Amino acid sequence: MKASDRNRLSYFEAIVEAFDGMVYVCSPDNRIEFVNHQAVAQLGRDPVGESCHEALYGNDGICPWCPEQDVFRGKTVRWEFKNPFTQRWYYNMASPIRHSDGTVSKLSLSFDVTEKKRAENALIESERRLSTLMSNLPGIAYRCKADESFTMEFASQGSKRLLGFDPQELLGEGPNAFPRIVLPEDRENMLKLVRESVAEKRPFSFIYRIRTAGGDVRWVWEQGEGVFDDDDRLVALEGFISDVTAYKEVELDLRKENVRLRSSISERYRFGDIIGKSQKMQEVYDLILKAAASNANVIIFGESGSGKELVARAIHKLSDRQDGAFVPVNCGAIPKELMEREFFGHMKGAFTGASSDKGGFLDSADGGTLFLDEIGEIPQNMQVKLLRVLDHAAYSPLGGIKLVKSDFRIIAATNRDLFKLVKDGRMREDFFYRIRILPIQLPPLRERKEDIPLLIDHFLSRLNKGREEPRTLPVAVREAMETYNWPGNVRELQSALHTYITLGKLDLMGQISITASLDNNPLEPPFQTGIGLRERIEILEKKIIINALDAARWHRGRTADALQITTKTLQRKMKALGIK
Repeated sequence: MKASDRNRLSYFEAIVEAFDGMVYVCSPDNRIEFVNHQAVAQLGRDPVGESCHEALYGNDGICPWCPEQDVFRGKTVRWEFKNPFTQRWYYNMASPIRHSDGTVSKLSLSFDVTEKKRAENALIESERRLSTLMSNLPGIAYRCKADESFTMEFASQGSKRLLGFDPQELLGEGPNAFPRIVLPEDRENMLKLVRESVAEKRPFSFIYRIRTAGGDVRWVWEQGEGVFDDDDRLVALEGFISDVTAYKEVELDLRKENVRLRSSISERYRFGDIIGKSQKMQEVYDLILKAAASNANVIIFGESGSGKELVARAIHKLSDRQDGAFVPVNCGAIPKELMEREFFGHMKGAFTGASSDKGGFLDSADGGTLFLDEIGEIPQNMQVKLLRVLDHAAYSPLGGIKLVKSDFRIIAATNRDLFKLVKDGRMREDFFYRIRILPIQLPPLRERKEDIPLLIDHFLSRLNKGREEPRTLPVAVREAMETYNWPGNVRELQSALHTYITLGKLDLMGQISITASLDNNPLEPPFQTGIGLRERIEILEKKIIINALDAARWHRGRTADALQITTKTLQRKMKALGIK
């Protein structure tokens, strides 16, 4: 053998043995003629003379992935396959070796690529997850070029939900390219802020207005930053755009609070039909004013009987929707199978008995307020439909195909823990946050006991209206009412007072029971001999003044108004009668 041939052989052996995989040669009958040391190490034996499919892969016959015929016909073949026995992936290359006697052997190189394949699959899964995430983001993830106008070159599927445009419509220089849908009065300032932030290599964040495909104006919040290469050159902008219209409108509406709303409360011991001067009720009054100045959805939390509907009506009467209808809906009283019909109405022939078109709650509340009491009772399938109405301000009546527009504001109320309903999966989180923009917590009566005397006097005045002989409360009855905890809140107090005035009996859940004579008038002094008319009149006058002072919580101005005398006259009589 020539020296050059020996050198070539040694080179070939070195290459074969250094290869980090199996190298083997098979005869046309698939018998192994040669293997490298790597193959011996992997198999734990020298398989020369054995059939390749049995020795290497444990198959009784030719492996289904083996391209032996192509190789023996003179082709070089490359392929990947997964060994079903080891569950590992291999990259194989098979090439023919032609011998001088005309026979052909098959040279195979097999390289384990399992880790590479796992990395590829992990990358594919990561890209799938990223794609799913990007498609479901409640906003637009984007990438812009580093040109003068920051032309958008990628936008996520959220653009369809937020703007009504397909992502492709926002790219490049087309008529709906993103910079062109930004309101002109905001566009220059937006670009200026981006340029300044990029120049200083800091993230940017700002709020501006855009016009949607439907022509509506929405407020959006954009957050992003520049992407720089190794030479500190700007190559792109990347960021996220989200819808903040609801929150911005709340902010703007709250700024529009005016003197008319604040001056509508002549005395802070009451607010329309709501009675109370406690600090907690003062806070509720302030929230009512703020809610009335806004068009955002409101939710009122409070125990049963605490006056949630009164708060809702007060907000409606003070709002810009006061000329529209106030439509109260007790969600817990509507059967689930009738709920869609009641809310959306129906068309003639929509179901058996639908002899004519009929509007629903949404139609009645157009231009006004829809008050949803016991909102926690709305089933999830109905929550989805109402959420769609809130998103698009339109709905289809039952049996109809045309969209009907309705401009209404939701004020919801509940005595349930909605956070727990969301956690337990009984209320949709997106629905919860759409209705809970302006929350108002109404305190129970036991937490504002200083308001009980005012409530007693208010209801007593209403019950005495039209009576020839107005009824008053004995001290024992009033004290019992002022110390009781009122688990049924204001509604229970009103009912108990009505029962006492009508039947002369006070029964507070079996805890307190007082019976009085209906013919007894506490203002009338008992007859005593030796007391003349003047003295009797003074006794009666003193009792009347003291009762009036008690009713007004000893506010002399209000007492004088109730007695229809001047404050000066009241003070003079109090001094003369020894009232201090």
